[in-house]
Amino acid sequence: MAIIALANLKGGVGKSTLAVNIAGALGPKIALVDADPQATAAAWADGGNLPFPVIEAALTGDNVESWIADVLAIEAPNVVIDLPPVLGDATAAALAICDVAVIPVSPSGADLRATNKALELVSNARAARKDDRPRVLLVPSKVDRRTAAGAEIEAVLHDYGEPVGPSVSQRIAHVDAFSAGQWVGDYARGSAAHAEIKALASVIKRMAGRP
Repeated sequence: MAIIALANLKGGVGKSTLAVNIAGALGPKIALVDADPQATAAAWADGGNLPFPVIEAALTGDNVESWIADVLAIEAPNVVIDLPPVLGDATAAALAICDVAVIPVSPSGADLRATNKALELVSNARAARKDDRPRVLLVPSKVDRRTAAGAEIEAVLHDYGEPVGPSVSQRIAHVDAFSAGQWVGDYARGSAAHAEIKALASVIKRMAGRP
């Protein structure tokens, strides 16, 4: 099993949108775990139009051990996890079992501060595991190239010393895909939004060692 976790310690960065669309692009042998108590990914799946199962399993500070056991018991070759935006033992435990930690970062000072904290948790997980896992992919998210911050986000993220993935722009197709209960590749196949997700999923697939 390859485990890919979407993690950020701040909300509003497009984490759930990326989780659903990455799962769609990596399919079909994918399960998506919605570990965020806000359950955005689970709500996305309510219409039954996603081509993969979404398992609602909120991760809290009180159920870490049982949550890990449940995730590792999922009968799917690959798992994408939409983690909650919290700092602490719960996030650290999730990072300790994943192969790739995808950290979406939107162009704002608050997001960059949260990224520092997320990378500290990754460093701790690597030290505990005594290997290079989880691998990290910083993803410029909800990018608007018309702004100075949007134009400079990739350069800023490269300073962290971790791989930086293809950027994902702020596009109405993602909002409309949620309303339709579909991932963007089904809702707007061949669109610019779909192309960005495909490029990102291709990088994640290589990092996770998936064929």
